[in-house]
Amino acid sequence: MEFNTESTVFFTDPFSMPKPSLILCLFFSNTLLLNLLHLCGMLQPTHPATGRRILAENYSLAATWKRGEDLFQIRGQNGLLHCGIDPLPQVCRKKEVLETSDQVLESFYPVSPTIDLQQVNVYKEEMNCTGELSLGFHKMTLSWIRVVWPTSNCLSPIGSGFRGNYPYPHAHTLYFLETADPNCKLRPEQFRAKMIMFTFGNALARAHKLYGPQSLLERPVTVQAVGTNGRIFQFLVFQLNTTELSGDDGIKNQVWLDEDVELYDFAKVRPLIKKKEVKVPAGLAGYKPETFSKFLALYLHGAV
Repeated sequence: MEFNTESTVFFTDPFSMPKPSLILCLFFSNTLLLNLLHLCGMLQPTHPATGRRILAENYSLAATWKRGEDLFQIRGQNGLLHCGIDPLPQVCRKKEVLETSDQVLESFYPVSPTIDLQQVNVYKEEMNCTGELSLGFHKMTLSWIRVVWPTSNCLSPIGSGFRGNYPYPHAHTLYFLETADPNCKLRPEQFRAKMIMFTFGNALARAHKLYGPQSLLERPVTVQAVGTNGRIFQFLVFQLNTTELSGDDGIKNQVWLDEDVELYDFAKVRPLIKKKEVKVPAGLAGYKPETFSKFLALYLHGAV
């Protein structure tokens, strides 16, 4: 599979072009991601559980929670979703989850953690919505909401965007692509924050659907994420242990992040020559198979 991976990288890399355009960068990054997923899918005969999943594209998410006196909502389209019939297994067992109650979270004091969030008025709180393809949220947003409701039961969930009989209700892995447009490009830490935000939102929406108002989950909800610009990858695993998010005490949720992992150094159709000296030879240079091994490990998680 290593040879196939190298061929996939070389023939889909936009940076191998003399002057790659923004459209080419985005197109080829998406093509590379789909081709890597295709390579992983070739293992279905030996790992039949991977056949119990499906890819969903351009779906939207809305998840809401309270922290102190503030009400927050995550909403937007969050990339390509790999969802399955079966949930991902939890990463940490019950003992390790209980030990998180002794951990102390960092404080922003005296700065409010909501200082740079968008504050909006909403009239319909979407607390547990995943899968709607027609909501029209084209930009990811984390909002601090002033909710205006005529009644007092404003924290009742409205139900999941996926239909009740949808056979693939469990989010497995979210795949994010960095935009090549410099006018709306996120910094690496912002891109990773986006990944954490949407994995948390998907896990929270699923937990509300499964457990309702119950705060400490009988079985934690695990969601993975992979982000890439076509050359550098971010790998993330999020485990939602509790939906009690109003304060800093008690059980904590957990996240594991492997950041800025390079798949290769260079991929050039033509050599890069400066002052009559070849700086970068033609072909694929510095391919790192361990990066694809991490990609494959997340893909196979729950199927081995």
